[in-house]
Amino acid sequence: MRHTLYYLVMAFGLITSCASVTDSPKYQLANGYYEFRQRPSPYRKAFVEVLDDSVRIHPVNGGGPFGVLPSEDEYFRQKSFDVDVITVLFRYRPATKTLPAQLNTNFNGNLYLGYRVDQFQIDFQQTPAGIKKVNRHQAFSVGGFAGFGSTFVSPWTTNNQITDEYDGIVLTHGFAGMIGVNALTVGVAVGWDYLTGRDKHVWIYQAKPWLGLTLGLNIN
Repeated sequence: MRHTLYYLVMAFGLITSCASVTDSPKYQLANGYYEFRQRPSPYRKAFVEVLDDSVRIHPVNGGGPFGVLPSEDEYFRQKSFDVDVITVLFRYRPATKTLPAQLNTNFNGNLYLGYRVDQFQIDFQQTPAGIKKVNRHQAFSVGGFAGFGSTFVSPWTTNNQITDEYDGIVLTHGFAGMIGVNALTVGVAVGWDYLTGRDKHVWIYQAKPWLGLTLGLNIN
């Protein structure tokens, strides 16, 4: 019962989070504190001021000036708490005594919480028309998720303990590692499903680990 309440709370959080998705500045270089470097120098803490056509770097913690080199690529790094809405595109379930390995694509939705590192780069490229600035962004995140979904329940997935065939509701939790480009994230996950209802004790995948591919949308 305690586990059921936990997953219901997480599912409610997922639904309310989806209702409040807005444009997120996380994947855009904006005014704020970052770690900054130009190669081969190491990263140093800085306050970044983003102007219309340039970026100003202000040292913090009593550090000296950066001596930013013109036309040299600039790198920025920011660490933060990560909140995503994710779905598992497919689950790979290992073989059992009665069934071969399965690849499932059932509906599911999950709320993901993790630790995220965003990396920004201003790349200066030489062109016949002069130097062109190209902004790049990528992110890496690790964390956990929880949510709910559906699964096909049948005599074959219950060792012939039932005769019915239906789509059951499962509660899910697991861990994922993801990479992000702008607002989208993709990654790999390991998770566990818990069938709800009368047949949870005979479902052959109850609390068994699976591997999956995730797709997510950053919402914070």
